[in-house]
Amino acid sequence: MKNHKKYTPLGVLILLAVVFSSCATVTEKTARERFLEENPEYTIIYAGAGEGWDGVVNYHYEFKKPGDEMIYKEIWTFVQQDNGEWKVTGRWAPKE
Repeated sequence: MKNHKKYTPLGVLILLAVVFSSCATVTEKTARERFLEENPEYTIIYAGAGEGWDGVVNYHYEFKKPGDEMIYKEIWTFVQQDNGEWKVTGRWAPKE
């Protein structure tokens, strides 16, 4: 019975690691890099995760185009692939 108490904290830590890894989301760094790969001349003003669910995240961007002071907005949908990578499956401008 004494060994049980010894391994309980380890079991809890492993369980938490599994739960958090399964709820992983695309990082802001990855989302910014992906946006700038397609739009290297744009300046990102804001990038942040919005609505989503397990394996799917809508990322909100606010950005400026070169020579234009207007701030544009787009939402990109990222879907996690079986290999763990995030793929962009949709892009649209939000209705305001």
